[in-house]
Amino acid sequence: MLLLPTGMVAPTQRTVPHFTLERPTSTAGAVSAGAAPGAVYAQGCSDLFAQFREGLSCDTLVSLERVSSLGAVEWDGSTLEIGSGVDHHAGSRHPLVRAALPGLADGWGRIATERIRRRASLGGNLMARRTRYEMSVMLDALGARLDFETTLGPVTVPPDALWDRSEPPGGLLRAVRITDVPHVWFGYERSMRPLLTVAAAVRADTVTMTVGSEYTRPFTVAAPLGTDPAELAARLPDAVGDAAGTARYRRHVAGVLLGRLLERRTFEKGSPR
Repeated sequence: MLLLPTGMVAPTQRTVPHFTLERPTSTAGAVSAGAAPGAVYAQGCSDLFAQFREGLSCDTLVSLERVSSLGAVEWDGSTLEIGSGVDHHAGSRHPLVRAALPGLADGWGRIATERIRRRASLGGNLMARRTRYEMSVMLDALGARLDFETTLGPVTVPPDALWDRSEPPGGLLRAVRITDVPHVWFGYERSMRPLLTVAAAVRADTVTMTVGSEYTRPFTVAAPLGTDPAELAARLPDAVGDAAGTARYRRHVAGVLLGRLLERRTFEKGSPR
């Protein structure tokens, strides 16, 4: 970064140090290039340049634009797999996503602006680790798994591993995988954003709720179906609160929004198909 005489940091791409550009055409080639010290993966780049302005170091930029396999969506009737290179616009409208998890397609279709939606990728949204980005909230509630490719082989971690930075170093996020989909109902409430968003998944006899906000990492709690929403929300940790909203207030709002989502589920299950 460039420190100006005024003491301010210049927020411009012109201050980014020189780097080597790699443009692999396969996952294996991308992983090999990404294993180099100082390597950074690049997909839609809607967030990457902001990271550069914030001081991200990059010796090798590994462009993923030519790795077509990262843009795949697969559905086998039980497991939904979404490639990390799928952008928000295409992913939320993809017929397989809409058929398998209409609640996810609906929630995904309401995030970000239209300009960003057509560039930002699923993988970029997750790997940026911005609390204001919403995909990790939805995927946490769904019990999704993140499949990474590394030089030592595949590694799978839950979405919350990203906040602890416990994913494999240099690993490439290949896809997001959601299992047992036919037995899941999913809904997403973002009417109180940026203060709070709530994702709810009902699988068998269990309700899983994930609460995120503009300012705090997501937190997930679960309870048997039929548990009072306020009681479930009361299980959220104190860390769910911050200067923008106390834990008590966020628990209250989360309980209200969860109640709305469960009412929607009851209505949808009772509606004729």
